[in-house]
Amino acid sequence: MTIRLFVLSVLLLVVAACNRNPLEVIVSRCPAVAVVGDLGTFTKFEGSGQTTDDVAFTASIHQIQSDCDEGSSVVGQTSFEISAQSGPALKNRSLTLPYFVAVLKDNSQIVSKKIFETTLVFDENGYAVSREVVGQFIPTIDQTRRYNYEVLLGFQIDPQDVVFNLQR
Repeated sequence: MTIRLFVLSVLLLVVAACNRNPLEVIVSRCPAVAVVGDLGTFTKFEGSGQTTDDVAFTASIHQIQSDCDEGSSVVGQTSFEISAQSGPALKNRSLTLPYFVAVLKDNSQIVSKKIFETTLVFDENGYAVSREVVGQFIPTIDQTRRYNYEVLLGFQIDPQDVVFNLQR
């Protein structure tokens, strides 16, 4: 009988020590951050062909980190890397790439879209990287309670480059 009482006491202490409701749901009002699938990589060709000899560079967006402060408004900060590898057709050691940051409401309505530029300088191995930081601001917490916001990143590219991305 004392063993049962001891086991029951230990079990009650363990349950009491948890002191956390496993069914508790914490809702974050911070926007989710993602890269638009076909716009997260960009291969630039020089010349008339699309062979490996015509590749100037291939760039990608990665290493995404998001930080957010939820007060009377929601202030977010997203940082990410844009890196590129040079190809045989690259003519300059540096290039400027446009990228966009869009804020969507309820996964469909574009609230804002801004186009930024980054300059990449290639090293002797043909590699370049830039760390970018952008901020988002949702003015009131009431807006974030009503709608789901998300931040989308991607390269601002021409229609023919989009077609190449879809085909690869």
